[in-house]
Amino acid sequence: MKLSDYAAHLGVSYKTAWRMWKRNDIPHRVEQLSTGTIIVHLREGESSPGVRAAIYARVSSSENKKNLEAQSERLTQYATAKGYQTVVVVKEGGERVE
Repeated sequence: MKLSDYAAHLGVSYKTAWRMWKRNDIPHRVEQLSTGTIIVHLREGESSPGVRAAIYARVSSSENKKNLEAQSERLTQYATAKGYQTVVVVKEGGERVE
């Protein structure tokens, strides 16, 4: 996993994780690619942290309410396809103003 993901896994900032890498304080095998990207290799059996997603779907008026369901379903499918864990789905329909 990238160092930024590893930082999120630990609950620290990227800068803190980078300092840990510079001090050789990361207890995993770490390599730096030719592009400069730092990769942390977790041990066998350790899972990478899951990315959580909050889905927000909105339509501008109550007339489009049927589109609200389709929109939230598309967003949920996208999050699932990306490997995100959906933790909440918020749906909002705007009020019709006359």
